[in-house]
Amino acid sequence: MRGWGRPIARRRLGRVALGTLALAALPRPIAAQPLPATVAAVVDHQRIMRDSKAAKSIQQQLEVRRKLYLDQLAKEEQRLAELGKELSRQRTVLAAEVFAQKRKEYEEAVQALQRASNERRRQLDEALGAANAQVRQALKEIVDELAETRGFNLVLPASAVLLFSPKIDITDEVMARLDRKLPSVKLPETAD
Repeated sequence: MRGWGRPIARRRLGRVALGTLALAALPRPIAAQPLPATVAAVVDHQRIMRDSKAAKSIQQQLEVRRKLYLDQLAKEEQRLAELGKELSRQRTVLAAEVFAQKRKEYEEAVQALQRASNERRRQLDEALGAANAQVRQALKEIVDELAETRGFNLVLPASAVLLFSPKIDITDEVMARLDRKLPSVKLPETAD
């Protein structure tokens, strides 16, 4: 029985030795460079996107456009409501085929109005997104400039930080620079 155990032990030792040699042949990692000291700043991005001059100009234009669209929609809904009432009154006087055709036309008009309303909503969302992208780009450029001049190597959104010193909050400075750089943004036109 002794003879059976020795070859197995020799094979295990041989595998361990081969494994050790393989590990020794791997390249040695270069000594890691020490990381620079963290110099952090915090920006309240949400406040800037809400209270900056550019953001307010976007919201004002959006409200004007939204009101115009809602007025147009209300007029068209009123017209369709009148058409629906008239169709109901004519139900008993019209031939079944004529009534069915007029009802089909009415339902198609209602669906067309719903599609137009959804398209207008999509256009407004798209215009808002494009205008906000201009503000975010200007905001990023300003933060990059401040990081370069003041030595920040980490800038965090205030919403992501549980606790921070007001000394590292650069929101007011960023907003002042943004208001000078981009006092307003024209809301892109939408296809009417």
